[in-house]
Amino acid sequence: MKRLSIKTRIALWYTGFMILLVAFSLLVIFMISGRISSKQIEDSLKNVVTDTVSEIRFRHGEPETEEMDFYRDGVSVFIYDTSGRLLAPRLNLGVQVDSVLQDQRIRKVSGAGGDSMVYDVYAVKDDVAFWVRGISSMAETSNAYRTLNLIILVTFPIFILISAAGGLRITDRAFRPIKDMAATAERISSGDQLSERISTDGADDELSRLAGTLNGMFERLSRSFEKEKQFTSDVSHELRTPLSVIKAQCEFALSDSASEEDREEALSAIQRQTDRMAKMTDQLLMLTRADKGNLKLEKKPVDLGRLVKNICEDLMPAAEAAGLSLKEDIDTHITVEGDSTLLSRLVTNLLTNAIKYNREGGEIRVTFKIHGSDCLLEVSDTGAGIKKDELPLIWDRFYRAERSRSSEGSGLGLSMVKSIAELHKGSVYAESKEGIGSSFFVKLPLS
Repeated sequence: MKRLSIKTRIALWYTGFMILLVAFSLLVIFMISGRISSKQIEDSLKNVVTDTVSEIRFRHGEPETEEMDFYRDGVSVFIYDTSGRLLAPRLNLGVQVDSVLQDQRIRKVSGAGGDSMVYDVYAVKDDVAFWVRGISSMAETSNAYRTLNLIILVTFPIFILISAAGGLRITDRAFRPIKDMAATAERISSGDQLSERISTDGADDELSRLAGTLNGMFERLSRSFEKEKQFTSDVSHELRTPLSVIKAQCEFALSDSASEEDREEALSAIQRQTDRMAKMTDQLLMLTRADKGNLKLEKKPVDLGRLVKNICEDLMPAAEAAGLSLKEDIDTHITVEGDSTLLSRLVTNLLTNAIKYNREGGEIRVTFKIHGSDCLLEVSDTGAGIKKDELPLIWDRFYRAERSRSSEGSGLGLSMVKSIAELHKGSVYAESKEGIGSSFFVKLPLS
């Protein structure tokens, strides 16, 4: 069985609630109006009968009725003697009922003319004992109730239809923004309109907040898709060069014109390109594991100052071979909690970049100090510098500044630096001036 839509269910709930509310209201109105009507009849009976008792006069044992009104305020008045004989009025005005006289007791009596309210009073006046009976017909009240019942029977179904239609209309208008959201999300999910967003009217309500949340999610997904596309393009581009070199070297080595020495050179070139691809693959694997949180850190106290100093000493020959001077200002015995292997890779990447992208005869300066509750590593070079608009992008994978694209490299070094720093709850940033050089900073919390 097909389940009803939420919109239809809400409309049915709304209609059912309105039916119960109106039915309950009518029941209360009937009960209250019935009590009020009965109270008004009772009060009218008492007042008319009491007034009649006070106004009546007797002469020679007979009531003087010339100036008496035997029907007023809907009450018919009758005067009886103690034996129950009717004394007045002589002509039967109103409706009489067959009921035993009972002193000062209001009761409901059924007769040929319908139901009536009866009230009797026994009194003695001018030495004459008598009864005064008041009778108020309930036919008019009954007719009013029947008319009201008929009106309800006719209008209640109409009210139900109007409530159902109104409920559907209200829910349709209320759910229209959700329908628009679903349509927009469907267009976005199809991949054709990744830049499209759900429009909002600026109101601070639940649907606007939901739309804002969805728009934020779509924005993150869009950036993720763009990064994925860029990543795929960059990987293809980076692999194309070494694969082209390997293919060309293989074809040359297999040709008849290649000598034994040529074949050895070709194999050496193939090995270099294979090592480059292996290194790139290793770096990508590490970054992917870090992104997914699957990279296990072997954390322990590390004397980072000593580690930085040792790496500087290890890379000193490479710097001198490139015609660079490497100057240090390193405080040892600064301990952090971390993975020594990854921290070594972080420092090594920064120093190899400083060597690779420096100018001939330039300088590398390495500073490592305590900075408040953190330690701060700074690696500065005297290279060409980085353009201001490129500076925020240098931490992205495969990104290489325009002036470094001619050199070998995968564009993953700084991405790894940032990822390793964040794994250790640290941060990175860079400063650069074109033609003067660049400085790269890594801030890590102390152990």
